[in-house]
Amino acid sequence: VGLAGSRDHSPTATVPESPVGSSLREQLAAALGQAYAIERELGGGGMSRVFLATETALGRRVVLKVLPPEFAAEVNVERFRREIQLAAALQHPHVVPLLAAGSAGNLLYFSMPFVEGESLRVRLARERELPVAETVRLLREIVDALAYAHRRGVVHRDIKPDNILLSEQH
Repeated sequence: VGLAGSRDHSPTATVPESPVGSSLREQLAAALGQAYAIERELGGGGMSRVFLATETALGRRVVLKVLPPEFAAEVNVERFRREIQLAAALQHPHVVPLLAAGSAGNLLYFSMPFVEGESLRVRLARERELPVAETVRLLREIVDALAYAHRRGVVHRDIKPDNILLSEQH
């Protein structure tokens, strides 16, 4: 189990590219140059948009969470930077880690590993219900991750099945 702060990062969770999405994707690709190859938009929520990319230097798939220019009012920039700093401080087996952060052009972004698998929402939609033992195991892992974050002063504020990422048996 991995807690993420963004919408579903699973390979099946794609949103159609909109003219705005294409525009932001193009801006992001231009701003980041050769560092990342942007594959597609995964979604977004609140003040950010999420893209699947390959970090070219290491050949690994990552998720890029971006603050679009239209949300870059000072309040949102500071909130986004706080989110980056808080996420960077967390190191737990059930919290998706932050890999890198920066600004490129007029875009603020951070990268996280792409979690191969699916969200709890996708799994529940497919299976309708989970065995009791598996449910208990998942809840223990989720509560452990949240307790860890809370001990460090971090409150997730968006716990939902879309933000619970399942990878193999985790």
